[in-house]
Amino acid sequence: NSDGTNYFALLPEERKTEAVSLAAVTANGGNLEYVPDHVLTPEICRAALNTGDSDVSMLSQIPFPEVQKEGAQKFIASGNAPFVVYSFTDIQDARMAKEAVKADAYCLQFVPDRLITADLCKTALQSPNADKKVLGFIPERFRTSEIRKMAEDKFGEKVVRQKELSPPPHKKGIGL
Repeated sequence: NSDGTNYFALLPEERKTEAVSLAAVTANGGNLEYVPDHVLTPEICRAALNTGDSDVSMLSQIPFPEVQKEGAQKFIASGNAPFVVYSFTDIQDARMAKEAVKADAYCLQFVPDRLITADLCKTALQSPNADKKVLGFIPERFRTSEIRKMAEDKFGEKVVRQKELSPPPHKKGIGL
């Protein structure tokens, strides 16, 4: 389509069969966005990921955990920042959570609560890019004396427990 029109996006839903959708994403990975859910397959998602124009944001459109993991690995291997890649990914298991947090401490905020462990919190604090903000991603139940000591040793100051911090009063309107 030399005129830049994306005809696949304009097709009526009933014309977007599995075969037509596969052809469309193979031609242009961005067409993944227009594939109807009921015809979306792992094969179509992989085809979109393997196009030259695939980009990390398409991970959020992939409902298949294994394909999403493959895509995340592909984008990290091709030089995308782990923080960006995992912001578009559903972290599904302990191994994926550990890989994400090991690559970038800030990825701890993308890990579902059910997958957060004391070890994962320690991994985040040991990450080369860990700073005081990472403490905010550690749930209160894991702020043990051991975790607080690790943070104090790393950041050189006493770590305040979440309960001891009072939130600033919420003001409506614009502060001038």
